Amino acid sequence: MFRTMASSIFDMRLSGGHPALELVNTLDSRRGRWGPDFLRSFDDVLAFVERLQLIDARGLASLRERAAVDPGKAEDALANLIELRETIYTLFIAEDTDAPYPEPALSTVVEMARAGRARQTLLKSNQNFVWALPFDDLSDIFHLFAIAATDLLTNRSGRRRVRECKGDNCGWLFLDRSKGGRRRWCSEASCGVHSRVKRFRAHGDDR
Repeated sequence: MFRTMASSIFDMRLSGGHPALELVNTLDSRRGRWGPDFLRSFDDVLAFVERLQLIDARGLASLRERAAVDPGKAEDALANLIELRETIYTLFIAEDTDAPYPEPALSTVVEMARAGRARQTLLKSNQNFVWALPFDDLSDIFHLFAIAATDLLTNRSGRRRVRECKGDNCGWLFLDRSKGGRRRWCSEASCGVHSRVKRFRAHGDDR
């Protein structure tokens, strides 16, 4: 029994609970089968960050214009983001088993986040000031997610560990924010239901 597959970045579920984990989950499955990958183009990347509400309309327009002017650089930015995605996955899958963070993955994410933070500017937002990327370069896309990943790391003491969904053909990562802290699936409505149906059928076969 397989969970219901999404077909694109537009209908994939957002169940990771954090932008860095949502990025990891843009690969539809890591268990049983591999893929499909929902990040097929830079337009998919822009649609993804728009769904997550990580960039305002002005920033999106700026990145879209730059991608149209230099498609080769947009392809490079997509490739770098996918490489970062897999590094973030390697980093946080360790939390599922309380293993140490892999040093190469940690170093890569930290260095990319440091480069991104160096590009941030202080902007006024309502009555407050916030640090924000300018989004005047396509590289700001992967800097955005590297910074998000390090934010997730620095908040380790204030959250439960990242977990891996054990559903067939899944392997998504998520933050367990359930009341009891015993969430096992990325989604009870998909992987949870499918797992229970599979277990029920297996018990029926034993009778």
